[in-house]
Amino acid sequence: MSKYSIIRNADDLKAGDHVSWPTEVLSGLLQHHSIIEAPTAGRVGENNFRIIHVTEYDPYRDVRQASCPSSGSGGSNLYFVHEEVVDIADVIGKGKLRRYKYSPSECNEPAEVIANARSRTGRYDFRILDNNCEHFARWCKTGNRKSYQAEKAKKVLSSGMSGSSFSSSSTYNWK
Repeated sequence: MSKYSIIRNADDLKAGDHVSWPTEVLSGLLQHHSIIEAPTAGRVGENNFRIIHVTEYDPYRDVRQASCPSSGSGGSNLYFVHEEVVDIADVIGKGKLRRYKYSPSECNEPAEVIANARSRTGRYDFRILDNNCEHFARWCKTGNRKSYQAEKAKKVLSSGMSGSSFSSSSTYNWK
């Protein structure tokens, strides 16, 4: 299990942080993971941040509340890594914004985290169990692709499906 702290103040966020919040689909069960790039200028009281994350393609996206509306729920099924400005006030206010804790020896410097994230902008081969937003964010932060929520889902699925097996290995060599 991954350690995290709940962020209660946007001023506590820093460039290169790995954060997550509940998804709109299966809220409470799944978290949407992203990398904080920078706060953006806005009105007093706004909590707008530029993040880099994986989402389903939506040509109408702009500044919006922090959410992950799809998680594989239909639509175009084209996923992209992109930079986006999101307002995280709601998830901070509800005490649902997580920042993941890493020891300095196990994570990249903030500039490298952001460079890693930017290096993946464009189309993303999203697979809920093997290549999701948590895999992406952890790879940016540490160089290792891992998703604790996918591992948990695989255990649940495999316990209910005798004879089935799921692999977390990937044919992608990201470095």
